[in-house]
Amino acid sequence: MPGDRAAANVRLHRELRYLAVLLGFGLLAMPPLIYFAGVATLGPYDGGLAAFLGALYKAFFTLDGAAWLLVAGPYLLFSAIRILTAPLRRA
Repeated sequence: MPGDRAAANVRLHRELRYLAVLLGFGLLAMPPLIYFAGVATLGPYDGGLAAFLGALYKAFFTLDGAAWLLVAGPYLLFSAIRILTAPLRRA
């Protein structure tokens, strides 16, 4: 059915927008926030923010699972909340 395909396309595009925005947030905003929280609670990081970002992005591009989890964390949390609250939205 053409209507079902159009609705599926709309849902897919909306999901891809969520993914792009939240992965961008995880890649660009989360690392500095984590760095500053770590400095405030644990003390200085050897090499500063640039060294932290360099180590994180190196791990990300070498497909380290922890780095990918950090970057994908906002999207995964958003998805989990949507899944858990889906029955409430349908009621």
